[in-house]
Amino acid sequence: MSVFTGGSAYAMVRDIADGFVLPTELTFRQFQANDFAVFSQEADKFLREIRGNPPLASDVEATQKRHRRMQRLQQAMVVARSAQSRR
Repeated sequence: MSVFTGGSAYAMVRDIADGFVLPTELTFRQFQANDFAVFSQEADKFLREIRGNPPLASDVEATQKRHRRMQRLQQAMVVARSAQSRR
C-alpha cells in the first residue's frame, strides 16, 4: 500500500497544488525517509513545471490560479520538512 494520497507522489503533489488535499503533519505521519525524498523531488519538479508555463500578463485569473497552486505546493513542502525534522 502506498503512503501517498492518490497512489503516487506525482498524484499527491498534483492534488495538493489543485487544492484537493490539504497537507498537515498527520498527512506525513506514515512517511519514511525515502518517501520524504520522493515527495520533495516530485514537488520541486511540479513547481518548476508550473513556473515554466506563465499565463499572459493580461489574464489576471490565470495568474492568480498559478500563484495559488505554487503557494499550496510551497506550503506543503514546509509542512513535510517540519514533519521530517520532528522525527
